[in-house]
Amino acid sequence: MNNVAPPRPFEHCMTVFEAMRKKSTPTEIEGVHALVYEGYLTRLFGDLGLAIPYYTKIMNMLKAMGCVRQLARGGGQSPSRWELIKDPTWDLYEPLEDTRSKSQTKLGQTSDMTKNLARRVDALEQLVEALVEKEVS
Repeated sequence: MNNVAPPRPFEHCMTVFEAMRKKSTPTEIEGVHALVYEGYLTRLFGDLGLAIPYYTKIMNMLKAMGCVRQLARGGGQSPSRWELIKDPTWDLYEPLEDTRSKSQTKLGQTSDMTKNLARRVDALEQLVEALVEKEVS
């Protein structure tokens, strides 16, 4: 990662996964040893100081990296159950970050606008050149 601070969502993935690990218990799933977190993730996010709106993005990222698998959906008084499969790493996260549309960021939107304006200026310059040549001949 070249001495650059990791993006916040990746840091949040690591933080949430580690907190889930601390509260998980070893168990057996279909004859295989596994580590399972059982609890209320919204409370866990609150305990970690993470806003609840991050919940969906962070959990989707952890699932996409193959770090966790939901075993039982929680709701009301029942906790959710998650299998912890592997630690989140930069190598797992980076390809997911690259697939995010650049136009979703302010920098990406500004870049798109700049490219569009440059194309329009080029077209206008060509039109002006054509008009000048026509007038000179």
